Amino acid sequence: MAEAILVPQVGQDLTEAKIVAINVKLGDKVAKGDIVAEVESEKATFEVEAFCAGIVISLPFAVGDVAPVLEPLMHLGAAGETVGGTLAPVALDPVAAPAPVAATPQPPAPDLPAGRQRSSPLARRIAAQGGLDIVRLTGSGPRGAVVLRDVTAALQGSILAAFRPAPGVVSLQNGRGIPVVFLHGFGGELAAWRPLVMRIGVPNPMVGVDLAGHGAAPAASIASFAALVDDTAARLAAAGLSHVHLVGHSLGAAVATALADRTDMQVRSLTLIAPAGLAPGMNGGFIAGFLGARSEAALGIWMQSLVHQPSSLPAAMVRATFAARQGTDAAARQTAIAAALFEGDTQLFSIRAALLRVSCPARVIVGREDAILPAAHGLPPQIALHRLPGVGHLPQTEAAGLVARLVTETIHSTGGTPAAA
Repeated sequence: MAEAILVPQVGQDLTEAKIVAINVKLGDKVAKGDIVAEVESEKATFEVEAFCAGIVISLPFAVGDVAPVLEPLMHLGAAGETVGGTLAPVALDPVAAPAPVAATPQPPAPDLPAGRQRSSPLARRIAAQGGLDIVRLTGSGPRGAVVLRDVTAALQGSILAAFRPAPGVVSLQNGRGIPVVFLHGFGGELAAWRPLVMRIGVPNPMVGVDLAGHGAAPAASIASFAALVDDTAARLAAAGLSHVHLVGHSLGAAVATALADRTDMQVRSLTLIAPAGLAPGMNGGFIAGFLGARSEAALGIWMQSLVHQPSSLPAAMVRATFAARQGTDAAARQTAIAAALFEGDTQLFSIRAALLRVSCPARVIVGREDAILPAAHGLPPQIALHRLPGVGHLPQTEAAGLVARLVTETIHSTGGTPAAA
């Protein structure tokens, strides 16, 4: 039976998208995972991926058309199949091929004034943000228009050349395109992201950052949430990371939101996993028990609060967390930070105002059974919310496949993945 590949909805409030590229033609064989088209709105560009294999049997739209979202962009099926699900009749005798139909003459495109360049609204906006003169770019879109992929390609070289690894700022995956930066939660460290990074289906570089007082981050005095954000921003700038996608967990998600609200950061997308700072309440007993544990066994008991099913907590995570404390002042540093950020069962900071101002594609992923932070609610309408059943405070561990797919989709929705070489 024919399968439809739909026009994606590249924004929650959008009802149509412009088709800027179709990478297949009728009769082509398509494999699962192939990028078959590209659509664009005023806010984002999205590469359309085939989620099944088959032969292209229907292409109702052409490049340049404006198509309703969630309508079939194309259909894949078996050789000779029609959209209705039947096979086209097969001729028993050879027949002559039909004569080609003459193409309707198209008027030549009018010349543009000197110094002007055809370009999409999104391409112009991203070029301006990146300090690029769009007139100097060669366009790959219809009639030579500069589209988002051209701007992204021009930005890639300067972004990647600028990256400088530093203590507490480590490459997790080499790649091409705008870097994806991962910020861990309280008591964690950047290495905890490696299992999720392996599942994320984008070729972009991926970078892990240790928050102040954690992992290999340089010693810093953190007296407030604002100071934690400033420290993180300064270290990202020193590493050449100011134009990024951000993925954050818990406290790291709160920091990511605050970074997206700064004028010295160009944040292309925001994925917030079990974010702190959405409501004042929290499980203060967990923080006290986590910091006060003096043995691996005691630490493991407290860390079970992070997940809904204790069996889903990796033993390696407990061992690594305990090992990071041995022979270091990690627990003391984190205790000082906890005193600045939390008071009993209260978080002393909020990200709700910053979240209201977020303009890039953003989504929040939370577990319905989170025992550490209260459930997210009342989010701004531009923020997508995913509430996962049977999941606690570590969705990236308890539902790794789904979280990886959602991170991938968030990055794709900005046109933030480079074209295949």
